[in-house]
Amino acid sequence: MPSVQTGAFNMLLNRNRLPIPLLAAIHGVEVSNEINVPGMFSFQLNMVSPQGNWQGANLDTFQPGDQVTIQMGLEKLSTLIHGEISAIDPNFDSSYSVATISGFDVMARLRFGNATRIYKNRNENEIAADVASNVKVDIRTPGLPIALNDCVWQRQQSNYQFLLSRAELIDYELVVDNSTLVYRPSAAGLSPVKTLGFPRDLKSVKLRLRVPTEGSVVTVMGFDPATNKVITADSDPNRVRVRMGGSEAGYQFGDDFPSSAIHITDLTLDKVEALQARADAAYLQNLNGFIEGDADLLGDPALVAGVNIKLTGLSKRFDGIYYVLASKHSYDDSSGYHTSLTLRRTGA
Repeated sequence: MPSVQTGAFNMLLNRNRLPIPLLAAIHGVEVSNEINVPGMFSFQLNMVSPQGNWQGANLDTFQPGDQVTIQMGLEKLSTLIHGEISAIDPNFDSSYSVATISGFDVMARLRFGNATRIYKNRNENEIAADVASNVKVDIRTPGLPIALNDCVWQRQQSNYQFLLSRAELIDYELVVDNSTLVYRPSAAGLSPVKTLGFPRDLKSVKLRLRVPTEGSVVTVMGFDPATNKVITADSDPNRVRVRMGGSEAGYQFGDDFPSSAIHITDLTLDKVEALQARADAAYLQNLNGFIEGDADLLGDPALVAGVNIKLTGLSKRFDGIYYVLASKHSYDDSSGYHTSLTLRRTGA
């Protein structure tokens, strides 16, 4: 079983250390992150000192827009989030007054307002870079350039909604690395950052296996105006990564059921390469619900959304690589530092 360790946390405000008395008044710290969702932090500020003295003035130390860095760890502190305060919720009570302060990382900047724009002759990486530039967010686009359409409209959509809709078409994802937005191909199935054994490293693991009902073969149909002909592309099933350390992809577990092949018509696609990218993305996305689950363990700041881990000690079928879809890191004085994970797997 995991050994008992309490862990620790630290916080920076506008890149400066907090005074020790103010840091001591903070408890109930939580950092959560999820693929394609802005990372969030929250903490509680006790406005009454242990001696019973009113210290509500500390509340005015924190302002909307202030930069907050939160670090957690057991033996060594690691940064979990750089974010900005967006909400302050004080609760004044004659017996106990506390304020909950929360905020998000830079991905949340994409959510403000909406826009109508047109992108001409731009690949998907270039479109993402333009979107990030519009809100003055640094971005990294490590994937190969994919061009789906010669002309792309953003119609009264927030930058966040628009970029997610483009990412879904090619199985890309949004994560944040420090203060940089990353627009990349899904990292599911890459080398695991850690191996975790049950019950040695994990307090609990809950998994759910569901046979996929769509996507074993994806055929996408488009139209080529140059030849005035319908064009098609079929998904490529020869992907070792989808097995995630197992012997089969999730689709093979449905061999005794009716065919789960699907067809998609998108007449805005006029190149076979674009059809192929769309078909392969749909093939992968329909596998995402094959195995899903949750795990709880002692705090580990290396386990964040967008990394892969290897689980052992479960069973031959369920041992293997899992993708961390979301993580929540929490610290308080009574229970210490804990991490909970949301996992998924596309093979077994």
